[in-house]
Amino acid sequence: MSNKPTVYTNARYKMYPHSVVKEVATGACFPLVPGAPRPRPFAVSPPGQAKDKERSLESSRQRARARVRDMALCNPFEYFFTWTIAPDLLDRYDPKAIYPKLRNFLSNAVRRKGLSYLIVPEYHEQKPGEDKPAIHFHGLCALGKVEIKRAKDKRGHRMTDRNGRPVFHMTDWKYGFSTCVPLDENRERTANYIVKYITKNGGAEKIFGKWYLHSRDLVKGPEIIPLDPERYNEFRDEAKLRFTAASGCSRRNFPFCKGGFSHD
Repeated sequence: MSNKPTVYTNARYKMYPHSVVKEVATGACFPLVPGAPRPRPFAVSPPGQAKDKERSLESSRQRARARVRDMALCNPFEYFFTWTIAPDLLDRYDPKAIYPKLRNFLSNAVRRKGLSYLIVPEYHEQKPGEDKPAIHFHGLCALGKVEIKRAKDKRGHRMTDRNGRPVFHMTDWKYGFSTCVPLDENRERTANYIVKYITKNGGAEKIFGKWYLHSRDLVKGPEIIPLDPERYNEFRDEAKLRFTAASGCSRRNFPFCKGGFSHD
């Protein structure tokens, strides 16, 4: 193993299947050798022993947002889905009651029907009379052989969402209500949409000890191409910073063009 110190840069390309994202950070935090560890401005405490728990939670949340976004952009998902839990089937307030049933369902759906998934569990907004909020799920999936059927309203009319896309029920989900909507070609919007459920209502805590769940077959992240350092203030994009300000990193998308990328 080499004893040479890792050299870092503040700029890189992230090569997604349908787009290229250029990131420029405020400081040199991207290793020039992809996969090398990043420097940290503070000592990392053992799990559960952080002195500043709020900062530790926010750092964990930021990492989860980045990973969910990468997986959303790297994999050929077909549908966005929502699952709720019926109170007569499971205690929808109790993670310990829900998690074993969820894991068993997902394991069977992956093994027997070829489901690929990325799921973010979320608490409902707490309602009057509730001691704690109920749990539900949002996710992206490629169905495999998981069954869906067209959803209908009370008058028997086929349902569509506000963008005119057909709404389905995922009939294999037996623990409550479900909706399933085909994705469009705007993968960036899809990624932003699923990530928001980690930040919604402050993302105060993990559910099941996790920010998200995913099937093992997913591509976890894009190819990384380190770049020479750039001046952050010259590259920064105020509109994009609304999404990435907490990480001190500005992003720009570059559509594919013949022979490589386009640049602004």
